[in-house]
Amino acid sequence: MFIRGRLPILLFMLICYSPALQAAPQPAGHETLAGLESARVIFDVRVANLDTLIFNLRLFHETWEGMADQGVKPEMVVAFRGPTVKLLTAAALDEEAMELLRSLKKKGVRFEACGVAMRIFKADPAGLVPEIKLVANVYLSLIGYQNKNYAMIVIN
Repeated sequence: MFIRGRLPILLFMLICYSPALQAAPQPAGHETLAGLESARVIFDVRVANLDTLIFNLRLFHETWEGMADQGVKPEMVVAFRGPTVKLLTAAALDEEAMELLRSLKKKGVRFEACGVAMRIFKADPAGLVPEIKLVANVYLSLIGYQNKNYAMIVIN
């Protein structure tokens, strides 16, 4: 009877004091952005499926938030090329992807789709969602932004 009556309390205490449930230490990284008022980045995105695109849009959102939380103004561009351009239509994007695009756009993130890739992958530029700007050639964007001190991160 003693054990049976005390068992729920003992289990509760074990669970509450379990190291796995205690708050994990926050990862370091604040020193990497220390002293910056703003930071520029261009993401060179070449992915072929929607799940990977959504994963990366979430990561861009988290990156933007992490910079802003540290007092750094994010200046972000997402350049889509290769097979990704086939995913950038209202017919191809699901609601989560659209919401992520809209949310990032409201934060000032610029999205560009490559006209050359649209032609090569036979994607109709008229079908692009309005959050994404069609540019003639994303290579020119990558060259221009890098020469304007944007860090480039390749997403494959």
